[in-house]
Amino acid sequence: MRAVLRELVFSLARNPDVVRFATELLRRVPGGDRLGRLAALFTFVSHLVDVPPAPNGASRDGVEHLLLLAGEDEGPAVILAALLLASGEKASLEWSPGLAFVRVEIGFEDLARLPPHAGLLRSAGRYYVPLDARRARGAFAFLPRLARAALNQPLSRALAR
Repeated sequence: MRAVLRELVFSLARNPDVVRFATELLRRVPGGDRLGRLAALFTFVSHLVDVPPAPNGASRDGVEHLLLLAGEDEGPAVILAALLLASGEKASLEWSPGLAFVRVEIGFEDLARLPPHAGLLRSAGRYYVPLDARRARGAFAFLPRLARAALNQPLSRALAR
């Protein structure tokens, strides 16, 4: 199933309509504000999936259909990863026990601008933020403790060594 969802992400990210949509979403974010771009897409998807489904199970749009196909837990990550890739970001769909999320590479210059609760990840000298867009009230770049424990060590512990 994971391979199918990853292929779905790449297929959506290459779709010209999705690329145009991602571009339009980011039109008002200053071009040099990389974290602002990430936060804008994260916020859009987290609010999008927080909208209650149509009554009687009727599908109102492609988002509801995608959430039915991918599942309520993995669908938001699929949508977010596709939008990030469509906008030119280095993002990937990842899993930890019980959680699908998006991992986005960020530059060293972005580290100081991350929120204090950010669950920064480091691998092979690169920095990543995890994005879990399953709820509108979810925090940017934060994963629950159990999910983080199953992944790479947070940067603060890696630097302490």
